[in-house]
Amino acid sequence: MTRKIRAIGAILLAVLWLGLCAFAWLRQPDAASVSERRPLAQFPAITADALSGGKFMTEFEDYTLDQFPGRDTFRRLKSLVHYNVLQQKDNNNIYIVDGYAAKLDYPVNTAALDHALSRLQFVYETYLKEQGSKVFMSVIPDKSYYLAEPNGYPAMDYNKLFAAVQEKLPFAQHIDITDCLSAKDYYFTDTHWRQEALLPVAEKICSAMGIAGPGVYTQTVVDQPFYGVYYGQAALPMDPDRIYLMENDPIRACK
Repeated sequence: MTRKIRAIGAILLAVLWLGLCAFAWLRQPDAASVSERRPLAQFPAITADALSGGKFMTEFEDYTLDQFPGRDTFRRLKSLVHYNVLQQKDNNNIYIVDGYAAKLDYPVNTAALDHALSRLQFVYETYLKEQGSKVFMSVIPDKSYYLAEPNGYPAMDYNKLFAAVQEKLPFAQHIDITDCLSAKDYYFTDTHWRQEALLPVAEKICSAMGIAGPGVYTQTVVDQPFYGVYYGQAALPMDPDRIYLMENDPIRACK
């Protein structure tokens, strides 16, 4: 009886393996992953050079991983195990604090920062300096600015970032908006700000620039739930966000 059970198990395993192989080879591949927001690997070209050099098998492995049946289900299962069983504090560099999903962003990418600042300086020198333009600069903090360090995650040195901006862009008046924001002003599942929470930021920027404030707006809720970029990357069950649009007469008149 035991031998018969083992034989049945081996046959079922072989059928499953052959079925997955046939699926990987014959199915119409998906072009992109909606949950991860990225293109998926496609079936590699079969050429003599690719086969002899090993390139085909390398690309085929990427293809089978990306096109594996039920991939999103397995990704979610893996994430749940990482969080709830292994007690890991992040998954795919995404961590969750009080329902807010954020990405580990550490340390400061000095090469990218220097490049961005050099481009801004080029724009000023080329197009604005001779016109006597008055320039303002405001660094928008990532959600992790408010979540990472207080909750024990590696935190970017924002003081270093702010100092570099002010040092290398001396022609710009820096407007610090960090005291006008908190984690609750960002979407739970995304990187972006909530429109309905940003009037204090707009008021501070307008005041620093010496112009009229943002005025009066009405909120309009979008019917569809919003699943942000971190929802798919974290592969964890999270409640969707609601989007509220801020509207006034000039915006409603736009076409």
